[in-house]
Amino acid sequence: MKSNFYNQSKIHEQISGRLKVIQGLISKGKFSLSVGSKETRFAEVNIDIDPSVNSDIVAEARFLPFRDNAFQQVLFTDVIEHLPKGDEPKALQEIYRVLCDGGELILTTPYNNALYTFLDLARYVITHRHYKKERIKDLLESHRFYIEVMFTAGGLWACLSNLWYCLITYPIKKILNYRVSYAPLFIKSKMDQEYNIARYNGYTIFVKSRKK
Repeated sequence: MKSNFYNQSKIHEQISGRLKVIQGLISKGKFSLSVGSKETRFAEVNIDIDPSVNSDIVAEARFLPFRDNAFQQVLFTDVIEHLPKGDEPKALQEIYRVLCDGGELILTTPYNNALYTFLDLARYVITHRHYKKERIKDLLESHRFYIEVMFTAGGLWACLSNLWYCLITYPIKKILNYRVSYAPLFIKSKMDQEYNIARYNGYTIFVKSRKK
């Protein structure tokens, strides 16, 4: 049975798609870090490996320039799939280190559904993996994170949105230097409806976990 799974009162009206779900998972009032902040600048401190996104600090997930136990919450959203294969443990070790006891980790990544993976053009040109829920669960639990919530959401329209971006939006931005929307409004509207419900094989895995 489909059900609404996030608190609508937490959501900013201009945030859409998976970002709505991420924002709904964030615990308010916690000192937080966003690792990979190109889209998710929801934290007090936002870092990214790309200097062009104007994050607070230029750094990467495997080498966080912070003291131990510095944050109450870390957002690690749609980043793990871009790391060099096999480096996921190093990033999770660093996140565990900078989180205080009982601190929260919010992680998202593409789900390894055969159709979505095949249609993900990014994986053919850059590092962009898709994960099974079991793999994410094993990674988190082996690094001493207790999973409070795990689900998938999004579907075909999220997949089409990604295709539109790769084939149309990104080339226009790069070649013509125009600022255009990620995808047309009718696709984004359909995508928002998909992300409003949890489903068995959704486009994105969402996890809220806690440092043991």
